[in-house]
Amino acid sequence: MKALPSKVCVHRNYSWFDKLTTSGQQPLTLSLSKGAQRRSHDPLAHAFALALLLLLALVLASAALAQAPLPQPVGHVNDFAEVISSDVEKPLEDALRLFQEETTVELVVVTVPDLGGDTVEQYAVRLFNEWGIGKKDVDNGVLLLLGVQERSIKIEVGYGMEPYLTDGQVGRILDNDVLPDFREGNYSLGITKGMQAMAETIANSDYQPGEVRSRPAERTLPPVNIGVDRLWVLGPLAMFTIYLISFMARTRSFWFGGVWGAIVGGVLGWLLGGVLAIVGLAVLAGILGLMLDAALSSAYVHQKSSGRPTGWRRSMDGFSGAGRGGWTGSKGIGGGSFKGFGGGRSGGGGASRRF
Repeated sequence: MKALPSKVCVHRNYSWFDKLTTSGQQPLTLSLSKGAQRRSHDPLAHAFALALLLLLALVLASAALAQAPLPQPVGHVNDFAEVISSDVEKPLEDALRLFQEETTVELVVVTVPDLGGDTVEQYAVRLFNEWGIGKKDVDNGVLLLLGVQERSIKIEVGYGMEPYLTDGQVGRILDNDVLPDFREGNYSLGITKGMQAMAETIANSDYQPGEVRSRPAERTLPPVNIGVDRLWVLGPLAMFTIYLISFMARTRSFWFGGVWGAIVGGVLGWLLGGVLAIVGLAVLAGILGLMLDAALSSAYVHQKSSGRPTGWRRSMDGFSGAGRGGWTGSKGIGGGSFKGFGGGRSGGGGASRRF
């Protein structure tokens, strides 16, 4: 590794990459009063309890399909998938730090075991903006992201670097320098060659450290988070769903519950964002809706045949009454020294590949 230069300058040859490319409590007990025990055999009460469980399952499924949390940066080289050999990781980190000191450009490597359901393009934009790669207002960061399980790679280029590291240049770097080694399972060499090629491309351009490139006012980044402005639909949706439960109990067919469940799931997926969330939640909620409709219809038939009240409010009294006064119980006894990046943002440029 060469010593740090005495002043900030842009070299035409980054020789420091050369070496890299060649090598005891009391238990709580509960008891039921006699009134509550009688009410617990109410079939509509059981159906209502099942509805609550199914609703809870749907909420948990929605949370599971939400975007996974992002890791925290530990440096310029973030090998969370552990695919970069130890004899390469530290020299590569030093080379990228030195390149930043000379040019102010932040080149970052991230490997992850999987993308958590995102595409490599979506994950790269989220990670780039969350970490703030590049200097604030200069946006001179570049991210190389590898999703091992999906066998996907994306080079995301900050807005300020797009004139000096174009989409075409990035695509050629992936095709010529990175992917040949990746296909042979040599991630360390492919990543090192790719970072060296980008460093040399920037060094051989007319890039000037600290140069600010103005963003057009109309340029926006694609949304990646839950649409907060859409959350108002949850209130009417929940109220209408509760109303429809009584309607489901008074029909013999089960299809209506499945259709409404699919609609509810689709709306939840729309709020989360992404086609995968919409389709996955629609299918899951549709199945849960069929099960709920079947349980409610069966309970209604049993209630009616036994001569019990079937009105909405009266038939629920047996269940809600147990919640008010039926329960009695005995008391029981009670990322290291790394300081982060400069606050840059992605420009949406770069290229991605599957291999």
